[in-house]
Amino acid sequence: MKIEALNNFTAPERSGDPSVEPLESRLLAVSRDLPASKRPDPDFERLYQQLLAMEGQGEKAIYEFLRALRGADGESPAYPSAKALMAVTLQVLVRLKDEGLEKSRIYKEVSGANGLAFSVDLFVKGFMREVFQPMGDEAWEKSEW
Repeated sequence: MKIEALNNFTAPERSGDPSVEPLESRLLAVSRDLPASKRPDPDFERLYQQLLAMEGQGEKAIYEFLRALRGADGESPAYPSAKALMAVTLQVLVRLKDEGLEKSRIYKEVSGANGLAFSVDLFVKGFMREVFQPMGDEAWEKSEW
């Protein structure tokens, strides 16, 4: 393969060449063409930056911060259940790992917050199972008074 040097290469003039397009407009065009699942989410980006700023405050502080967040209406919780908290913390963990921060303090703290959400979810499921699962021979319906 022969590679020739381009000694007389000149960049096209922006005003005279209609094929030159600014980077911002190209990024907007690409983001419009992406499926909805691949588009950047501005709400998640804001949350991600807030969590990065909370580095060093601990897993309980991150967990409480996520529980206290309000949704778009300002009244309902942004993450109303332990499953929703697990989902968002897992999404943050994946993003941190993609950026090579899996050894950082914030990764450990968000992982701990994920563990807290998992524990709450497990507790609620266990409680619901005890409440709604038939108890066999010791059921209160069969007991003698």
